[in-house]
Amino acid sequence: MALLLTTHPFPDTTLGIWHISESESVFRAELPLSAQEEAELSNLQHVRRMEWLASRWMLHLLTGAFQRLPLAKDAFSKPFFLDNPDLFCSLSHSQGVAGAMIAAKNCGCDIQVIVKKMPKIAHKFLGVAEANFVAAFSEEVQLELFHLYWTAKESLFKAYGIKALDFRAHIFVQNMIWDGYSGSAKGLIKKNDVQLEYDLRFGKLDFDTGSLVWATCL
Repeated sequence: MALLLTTHPFPDTTLGIWHISESESVFRAELPLSAQEEAELSNLQHVRRMEWLASRWMLHLLTGAFQRLPLAKDAFSKPFFLDNPDLFCSLSHSQGVAGAMIAAKNCGCDIQVIVKKMPKIAHKFLGVAEANFVAAFSEEVQLELFHLYWTAKESLFKAYGIKALDFRAHIFVQNMIWDGYSGSAKGLIKKNDVQLEYDLRFGKLDFDTGSLVWATCL
């Protein structure tokens, strides 16, 4: 197991990220699954299957519990602890890296390994103001910012939890501050009569096969 990061982006929150190197048997030996989880896992293969297991093992480690806390999903596939309503969580994965977050409030997290294709799909998730902000920077910084906006909006999408959101029309990232390795912003979800505001925290880390950015919201 290659633990890449544990950090506390907000008070009473912990984010953990690791690069998966274990075999499936390592996780299966120490990660008891419910019947619902076994059914979900049976539909996954290869890397995606390992990411699913690793993110839940990371979540278990973050709780500090001797025995794994029962985890379920609601009607919109948002994970929650069955017997711990005051403990919130979020899961993420990207190209063989798994992440998990626990918090005392509703939260969202996302990780994304930096890939060259992100600028080609940015028009699908950036609003006009966001795209104009990114355009003012060099290509190298733009690549990071594209990934930051993506992970930020993914984390907000997860925190909202009800799905049915358009990343350009309903999710907004404002007041972006970024120094190359850490940053913050304000997140806004606005749809019909719903308007929700979140604080966002970002980070970047390098590891042996690449770099990734992470985003958390609360």
